[in-house]
Amino acid sequence: MVGTKVLREFGLFRGLDDGDLAGIAELCQERPMKSGEVIFSEGTRAQYLHLCRSGKVEIVIRVREPWNKNVTVHTAGPGELFGWSAMVAPYTYTASAEGTDDGEEIRIMGADMLKLFDKNPRVGLVVWRNLSAEISARLTQTRQRLSTEWLTAGVPSTSGASTWGEPKRR
Repeated sequence: MVGTKVLREFGLFRGLDDGDLAGIAELCQERPMKSGEVIFSEGTRAQYLHLCRSGKVEIVIRVREPWNKNVTVHTAGPGELFGWSAMVAPYTYTASAEGTDDGEEIRIMGADMLKLFDKNPRVGLVVWRNLSAEISARLTQTRQRLSTEWLTAGVPSTSGASTWGEPKRR
């Protein structure tokens, strides 16, 4: 069983006391991760919030246009969450997650976590604040990674139009 000391290692739970963490610990499932394992795929139904306890997990998005390739936008390590889509409508993973090192994850059913928030709104508020900060940081990181990818790809624009938007519209 996952204890409160372990959960305290995750920024998602910053600001919660041991009693709050004990309630969350009851929802946790530990699971091994293998290098090369696809933990979840972009576009599939998101059931679990994932917490990386050990090892590393690449977060990958599929960029169809203009490159038609996968781009790693983040590497989650110990103490980080991934798969937050299980707590955010429409509950569909917005990226894929693949283990790059053997390790261990903690999974929490998103629906169970949301029920806990209904019972204890203060816990929900603290977690949502931490989660929203994480989502904001990931969006910034993704934008920076895609900008770098764009600059290094050398994709020519066609007739003055950019794949990122129509000319003279910004």
